Amino acid sequence: MQAKPRVEFIGGPYDGHQQSVPSADALADTVALPVNQNIFRLLSGLPASENVRNTSIAIYELEMVEGAAKYYFLGATSGAEPFAQA
Repeated sequence: MQAKPRVEFIGGPYDGHQQSVPSADALADTVALPVNQNIFRLLSGLPASENVRNTSIAIYELEMVEGAAKYYFLGATSGAEPFAQA
């Protein structure tokens, strides 16, 4: 059985997180991901809390490195302020 492709996040709040994906070919070039208390709880295997507000939005850009999909952190925004690139 062939292993599912994975994408790795480099930098920012998701640094080091790896996620299985159905196909590396179908990944978006740029993603905006919410940052809040639940994200870190879920990534740690803990249950989500209720009524948690986003603290910011993390922006990542896809690069294929030696056949591996990696999202590199570009910066973050609160949603109320202009995007601040890292």
